[in-house]
Amino acid sequence: MAALLRRGLTARSVNVLWGTPAIGPFSSRSASALSVQLYQYEICPFCCKVKAFLDWQKQSYRTIEVNPLSKAEIKFSEKYRKVPIAMVDGEQVNDSLDIIKKVAASLENSGAEASILNSMEDAETQKWLTWADKELAVLLFPNITRNFGESFEAFQYISEVPTFGASAKMLNQLAGSLAMWLANGKLKKKYNITDERKQLSETLETWVAAVGDGPFLRGSALSVADVAVYGVISSIRGLAAHKEAMAALPALAAWSDRVRAAIGGSMREEEPPVKRTYGLTAP
Repeated sequence: MAALLRRGLTARSVNVLWGTPAIGPFSSRSASALSVQLYQYEICPFCCKVKAFLDWQKQSYRTIEVNPLSKAEIKFSEKYRKVPIAMVDGEQVNDSLDIIKKVAASLENSGAEASILNSMEDAETQKWLTWADKELAVLLFPNITRNFGESFEAFQYISEVPTFGASAKMLNQLAGSLAMWLANGKLKKKYNITDERKQLSETLETWVAAVGDGPFLRGSALSVADVAVYGVISSIRGLAAHKEAMAALPALAAWSDRVRAAIGGSMREEEPPVKRTYGLTAP
């Protein structure tokens, strides 16, 4: 097990599970012939941010679940060993924000009132996109690994991966849970986190205050910022930290429900469809 931890989820590399460290009104685009294949971890906040964007834009995509220990599925990417990685019409694109920009550029509609790419250059949009990655996402890992029990719960998503065999599921569940739990202290120290639940609640309150009367950040129309923040926080859907956050902040829960309804159903293509308990598409 120690050797596997050194190869995969060590305290240093556990960030890989979470990937890399929006405003005018836009309606979702229609599905296109664009081919998108996403290499991901189901509960990675950066991966979920990309999936939420693809769902919003009605862009179909396929996912490849990466084994957190071996990372064999992304062995083709020798220099970039994080997720998400996307193949967009056969071109490799790394990092969640770059993937979103690449897809947005490919889906641009002529005659649109304003483009998503243009909106992402707006100062307030950039502020919230950065906030989602650098302030919100970094708090999620410590909140789902406070103890071994919560860490084990977080890694239960592995049991729902249809492409993993029984032995891979068992090994990842045990080794991954242990590695995540052991890395908790180092990650908290790195990001100066002393009370993870309190700091998560305060961070989410900042977003709730920005949304205000809503229903979304910029009023009646869903924005790229709404979608990004929703994707990040929904990565831990089904886990104790998410349930507690939604119960403590009813306004956040109401906003989340509105965003989910506005985005619509998942555009992920898989056969047969998987009913998931954790992550973006969990109940």
